[in-house]
Amino acid sequence: RSLPPPDRLPNALASSVTLYILFLTQTMQQGEMADTFQPLANNSLELEPPRFIDDYIESAYRHNSTLRHKGYLLDIIQHWRYYIIFLALGIANSGDSAEMGCTSFILSSVKFQHDILLKDGEADGDDADEIDFAGRGAAVAGAHFAGMLISGLLSGVLADVWGRRSTLLLGLVCNAIVGVLSVGARNAAELCMLRFVLGVGLGMVIAGVVTLCAEVSPPSKRGRFMTLVGSCYTLGFMYTACWALVIFPRSGSGNWRLFMFMNALPTMVAASLVMIFVPESPRYFLCRGKTKEAVHVANVIATRIGYVDKLLTEEELGQHLFQARIGEAKYHDLDANESYGTVETPPAIIQENLLREVWMSLVSIKQVFANGMYSTTIPLQLSFFSLTLATGVAQWFTRIFQMLELPTDAYVLSFCNTLAQIPGMMLASGLIETGRRRLVMIGFGGGAAILILLSTIANKIQNPEKETTVDDSEGLNSLIVLGLACSYSIFLCMAWLSLDVLSAESFPTKVRSTGRGVCVATGRMGGFCVQFLYGPLINEGRLTYMFGIASLFAIGGLVMSCQTTDTTHVDLRDHWDYSKVDSAVNGENGSHDRQRRKTSLAETKRKLSID
Repeated sequence: RSLPPPDRLPNALASSVTLYILFLTQTMQQGEMADTFQPLANNSLELEPPRFIDDYIESAYRHNSTLRHKGYLLDIIQHWRYYIIFLALGIANSGDSAEMGCTSFILSSVKFQHDILLKDGEADGDDADEIDFAGRGAAVAGAHFAGMLISGLLSGVLADVWGRRSTLLLGLVCNAIVGVLSVGARNAAELCMLRFVLGVGLGMVIAGVVTLCAEVSPPSKRGRFMTLVGSCYTLGFMYTACWALVIFPRSGSGNWRLFMFMNALPTMVAASLVMIFVPESPRYFLCRGKTKEAVHVANVIATRIGYVDKLLTEEELGQHLFQARIGEAKYHDLDANESYGTVETPPAIIQENLLREVWMSLVSIKQVFANGMYSTTIPLQLSFFSLTLATGVAQWFTRIFQMLELPTDAYVLSFCNTLAQIPGMMLASGLIETGRRRLVMIGFGGGAAILILLSTIANKIQNPEKETTVDDSEGLNSLIVLGLACSYSIFLCMAWLSLDVLSAESFPTKVRSTGRGVCVATGRMGGFCVQFLYGPLINEGRLTYMFGIASLFAIGGLVMSCQTTDTTHVDLRDHWDYSKVDSAVNGENGSHDRQRRKTSLAETKRKLSID
């Protein structure tokens, strides 16, 4: 454009200067805004919602997915310090099963029967009727169940108050000592007392193992890790069966005291591994109001997995808890700070001594039935009760094989029956993510059908004059009985593993161990009492009635398992999980609504950051 006339030049110059000043001002403002928001652009943590412990462990586990695709063996070698946690928990679980499974073998030992079960004043008799299976045998078989009945309540509360790891260690040390002392038992009374104390320790181990495994696993693989740890129960039975084959010859006259000592070894190993490698649960620390310790343990777990990029901080966890408490207060129409306390001083902290707090927790154990939680607790209790009643038959399998007078050695049959738990473990591990409740129902239903078939075949073998039987010269009856017993073990394995996972995921962190303890204690009460039903039936040789009654228990469990709530792919429920949405707002059961609303919140924040 041409220059303006000379008389209008000053005005044009003034306008240009004004425009230039406006341009500089706008540029400076844009620069200040860029400086202001630059840290937010570089720090993705400010744009993302604060992470909770489960989210953090999940992201840490997924962080190494590239390495995991190269090979699971390489992943285990690289991050062995994380996987050894589950190895230690698995060995602890196998130590429990070894102590429980040993009764099936010692009750069939001739030397044990002579030393412990022989009635007083009849030591010189040779009549098999002198062996007291109905009284002393049933007491020995059920003594540890009585101990687990007590510890089912006590250990659950102790794990919630004192800590999961501390309770687990106490149980392991107790079992190791009692296992060694059992070697010197002189009579049935001493052995029953020791087995009772052992049962108390068994309950502590179970409470610690299941809860710890649930709370240190990545949420997407929680079912898989819990079933793998739970399946180590099978390894304990296999360990016991192997030593039974070595120590007891066909006549069952081996040294049962040596057998008892060897059964205590896995517990000793587990106690050492847990003491060295297993950390306390970060959720436990958080529930107790110890945010600093919770963050530290969560970072230790993530570091062991190999995640070191964005460690969890107290500020981030505190922000999540504050948002969660606001959500909970809105749901209950309460003030967050006034009703629930601040993040730094949550109401879960009880400033009292341990024993008084344990006593208060025992008195207030009704909380697992309060606020509608009874609809979760009672079906689980009855499912545990029915499953333990049906499982009581397994305590006598070796003796049952002997009573059927099968041509194959009873200890070999018991060992093969124990091996059958391996496919049961693999099936449960592979199918656990398809539905916890469905797998429990399959276990109950299949077990009931097998028990009915066992009752029929036992009747044919024991009463050949009433039934037309097939010649057993080639061991056909042995194969049939073994096949049915193995199938029964498979269904039991599936039912127990899936019910353990279901119960561990059904209660909030604050009462998770207590809730499971109530359910387990209910089951152990049935396990103790039913031995005094099965013992006399063994004494009288009425195996048909024994299997028939057990099948009725399994059918009852199938009915009750239908009333449980499936927790497949559902987040662990806690009072701070309201930020993920309480589904009761919409009257739904569900995890899907929680996950959908959680995703919507994340998407909203992402859109705001983009805008």
